[in-house]
This record gives sequence, C-alpha cells and structure tokens, in this order.
Amino acid sequence: MQISPTLILWAPIGLLFLTAIIGIIVERNRKDPCLKTYQGDFVVIRLKSGDFLWGVLRVYPSSLELIYSEPEPVGNGRSKKSYVLYSKKIAEIECIYRPAPPEDSPDRQRWNEEIDQLKGVGLFQSFKRSLRNFYGMLRDAFSQSVGLIVGMAKQSSKTMQDVSSSDKHATEVGQSLLKILPHAYEPVFERYRGSYVIVESVLGDSIQESLGVLDDYSVAYLLIRGVETEAGQLPEELADRNITLCDTILPRSAAIIRHMVS
Repeated sequence: MQISPTLILWAPIGLLFLTAIIGIIVERNRKDPCLKTYQGDFVVIRLKSGDFLWGVLRVYPSSLELIYSEPEPVGNGRSKKSYVLYSKKIAEIECIYRPAPPEDSPDRQRWNEEIDQLKGVGLFQSFKRSLRNFYGMLRDAFSQSVGLIVGMAKQSSKTMQDVSSSDKHATEVGQSLLKILPHAYEPVFERYRGSYVIVESVLGDSIQESLGVLDDYSVAYLLIRGVETEAGQLPEELADRNITLCDTILPRSAAIIRHMVS
C-alpha cells in the first residue's frame, strides 16, 4: 500500500500539534496534590524572609491565593482582601502550616480519624496507589518517546525541517507531558507513608527537626500531619488561638525525611 505524500507531509505536523494541545491542557489544569489538600482551609505561610501570610487558601495550577480573615485597610475606605502568590513568590515559601481544629470539636475528631486512617491503608487504596506509582514510573519514558517520535518525523519531513523551532517546541511538549502525573515516585516514601517520621528542614538559619505522620508527597512538597508547633514558628498575631498542632507542607528542596519513628 502506497502512503499518500500529503499524509507524509502533514502527519508529523499533526502529531506535534496534538501533543502540544495535550501538554497545554495538562499544564493549565495541574495542581500540586499536597497543596490541593489545603484547598479552602485556613493556613499560615512562612516565607524565607521570616515574614508570615495567613488566610484561607485557594490553589490554582500556577499560583496561590490567600483570602484574608481580616481585610487590610489601604485608605479611602478600601481594604485589601486577598494576596496572590505567583511562581517567584511561591519559590520563597519556607513552610505552610494548617492549624489543627480546636480540641473537643467534631472537626478535631475527624482530623484525628484521618490521621489514623493513614496508618491502615485498605486493599483498594493500596492497589490504587500502586497503579498510580506504576503510571508515574512510565511517564518519563512516555514523554521521551514523544520527543523521539517528533525528532524522527522532523528528519523525514522537509516541512518539519523548515520549522526552526520544532526541536525546542518538542522539548517543551515533553516537559509538559512529564507533569501529567505530578507525583514523584519514591519507594522509601511509600514505605514510610502513614508512619511517624522525623523531617529535617531549613527554617531561617537553622536546621529544625519535626515529628509527624507522613501523609503524602509530590515533586515539590512533603505533607506531614500532626506536627507540634514551637515558639516563633507562627506569627505573634495568632498567639491567642493557642495553636499547638499543625499539618505542615514543606518544600522538598529544603526538607528531607531523615528517620522513621517507632
């Protein structure tokens, strides 16, 4: 069977166009799984500068929004009611705290039950996570294959060779497809999930150890549940809330799981 010259000409371009669309759609809708856990909750964000931001968190694919609990006056009867963090500011985050619900409240009971459930994962949840991890291990090969196919198509198509940016765009598409599954697969983290762990993290100019239950992880973050707070970790303005326990999100660039605790 003879292949139409028109098909040979346009198939590589169609492939490139299709993968570009997939990459853009995935990237525009991707949210970090650890950050999504805090969606709609009151949080305190500590920046590397030592400054604090707090409010109700809304998570977007490429930004974060804090809705202030108390609007900040700016004069003329107007007030700031939100704070938006974009990529550059997100990179300055040192830790994100989510205070535990008040003691003796129904929310606190549910919070404790959530942590207990982490320690006993059922068969269905285990299978689902194993399937996700297997898919995660395949994503690199898939994205690299896309780049390889586009590269081969470029070599066999004069039209593709005339498109000077095709190689660069193929690389960008591959990078976008790499993020289809935002979770990284770490065998040791999988073994430690639901267990008490000690996390070493950089806070200011010191290394701090935090004890809590490893809930989840992503390419960028660790999510630790039930961490005891210490003096200076939270802003003085929230001292009246008597916050003693928090769920914490730590950037993996500045935090590591050092020990499992029995």
